[in-house]
Amino acid sequence: MADIWGDAGGEPTILAEVREGVGVVTLNRPARLNAWTPDMGTLYFDTLDQLARNDEVRAILVHGAGRAFCAGADMSGLSGLTETGGFGQARDPRSYWFPMSIGKPIVAAIKGPCYGVGLQQALVADVRFGATDAKISGPYAKRGLIAEVGISWMLSRIVGVGHAMDLMLSGRALTGEEALAMGLINRLVEPDALFDEAFAYARAMAGECSPWSMRMIKQQLYHDLMRGFSPSFQHSEDLLQVAMQGADFREGIAAFRDKRPLDFSPLAPDLARLDPWPEG
Repeated sequence: MADIWGDAGGEPTILAEVREGVGVVTLNRPARLNAWTPDMGTLYFDTLDQLARNDEVRAILVHGAGRAFCAGADMSGLSGLTETGGFGQARDPRSYWFPMSIGKPIVAAIKGPCYGVGLQQALVADVRFGATDAKISGPYAKRGLIAEVGISWMLSRIVGVGHAMDLMLSGRALTGEEALAMGLINRLVEPDALFDEAFAYARAMAGECSPWSMRMIKQQLYHDLMRGFSPSFQHSEDLLQVAMQGADFREGIAAFRDKRPLDFSPLAPDLARLDPWPEG
């Protein structure tokens, strides 16, 4: 493993390595089904930020150690909330949407339980692979909670209001097949093949796609969720002029013409994060 970032004095809750242009991130609390803690969240966001700024990394793959992606918030750390009526521990100032601001594509490989904040983090990845043994749920209504950390906004845009209502109001667990049918995951594979297929997909992006183009397309797609068609169309026209004057466009055309492998430059460090979201 090329790099490991972990909690001081204990088993790292997040592992990371760079492999063939892909930053592989592992949620590493298998004994707790990779249940989310505030410290783990901070470390995860720190790791994504480091990979975003690493020239060797062109795509990111996130998966869980053991038999789960992430079983939601660690309930052992929530036991006092019913008495205090709120969070006693300071939360990371970065939004739970932070992965959407990373200027490189993020692929989530989902197996086993993917609940609560685990589902929310899967939704703010850019592409989702799911195993046939996946169990995907937002059980907020069964805990007396609401659809937290922006999940109602993102889920409804990915699967539609009807499916989002079904999942959120019932708190039931979806199978991998159901998740594929409603568009929550992009591809369904057998559990033993999940990592390999998701990694091959990320590696293909890393090897074949312009880092600048992927960054700009990711930003376009998320920005366009938040504004009307006319501004989005005009923005795409403006960006097209920038792209056609860029080195990556010249490389893409030259490689096609010469029938040779592509050779795009790494993403510039000042483009590691996406621009702020438009309002309205």
